[in-house]
Amino acid sequence: MRGSYKILTIRGISLHVHWTFLLLIGWLLLVNAASGNDINQLSWSVLFLLAVFVCVTLHEFGHALVAARFGIQAKEIVLLPIGGIASIEKFPENPRQELAISIAGPLVNLAIGGALGFLIPGTPLLKSDPGLSIMHGHDFIYNLRIVNISLAVFNLIPAFPMDGGRILRALLGFKLNYIQATTIAATTGRIIAILFIVFGILLINPILPAIGVFIIFSAGAEEYYLRLKSLVKGIKLNEVLMYDYNSLQANSTVQEASNVLNSNHSKYFILMDGIDPIGTINRMEIIKALAEMNYSELIKNLVKEKLEHLDGDKEIDTVLEKLAHNDEQIYPVMDNSHFIGVVNLNHIIEYLLLNKVNTKEYPRIKSLAGLLH
Repeated sequence: MRGSYKILTIRGISLHVHWTFLLLIGWLLLVNAASGNDINQLSWSVLFLLAVFVCVTLHEFGHALVAARFGIQAKEIVLLPIGGIASIEKFPENPRQELAISIAGPLVNLAIGGALGFLIPGTPLLKSDPGLSIMHGHDFIYNLRIVNISLAVFNLIPAFPMDGGRILRALLGFKLNYIQATTIAATTGRIIAILFIVFGILLINPILPAIGVFIIFSAGAEEYYLRLKSLVKGIKLNEVLMYDYNSLQANSTVQEASNVLNSNHSKYFILMDGIDPIGTINRMEIIKALAEMNYSELIKNLVKEKLEHLDGDKEIDTVLEKLAHNDEQIYPVMDNSHFIGVVNLNHIIEYLLLNKVNTKEYPRIKSLAGLLH
């Protein structure tokens, strides 16, 4: 995710913190300063915040580890002020898998809440003490327990794509097809998101509107993706090739490549070694090297990721998740080791819009036009 910074890797899953997390820490400092709290109370507040985000991280790892049991690899976990997001490489293949993956996160929080309860035996789940505060060490474990139980309950709200919404889709998926189940779950999520925004404004709580906006945009994006996947089923990559791609010779220097960039505004270029593609490079990598005055650096040395090429005989829906990670990035398409053209997600959507005008699917295809940019 853009704006996030990697802090560590655990079992092949990279943990990132989004820069907006700093806003939460800043807000916490301001609240303590406005309340006149001393350094001891401030320290407990910061420690509590960090403990909560450790629990959020464990929640996301719960999803990731269960997904791994089904052969679905999680690539990264990003911590945001409103919680965490675990990015997995593909969607579960059936409702049973999605149900298990989705419910794992809340179960982790309930397990943490239960374990913390053993550390404070005899303490009721709900206390009536009005002086209760996370600013004091003696309430630290109790409050952390309450937060974990609250996280579990909150995440079970059926607001897709939150855990509860995914659980709802999985349950619907036992009776309906995936597209219908997603549409119902996404619509339910939007209604709940609007309620979050309204109550957040009425209660002057900025977190609820932020979650509501996140739900609306995220639900829409996944619904569009699944709709697109159903529309491209049966179409092969070699049917949607682009031939007007732009390329650079891999052994060109940054200075030589910059001359091409002056008259060409393509975002991505195929790197060629003679007639063979060896990588894809974003123009910003070249501009960055130019700004650092690495004029004589070969541009092939700027490529950070291993070349990924696609088999032209494969159907689009089998590689759609790869293409969806970056809708503008171009991928070389091969046919028996021969380079035959390139493809990206934007062009696939354009292909559908241009070639399916007189089909019964076109009303659904038209809705995808908003994804182009």
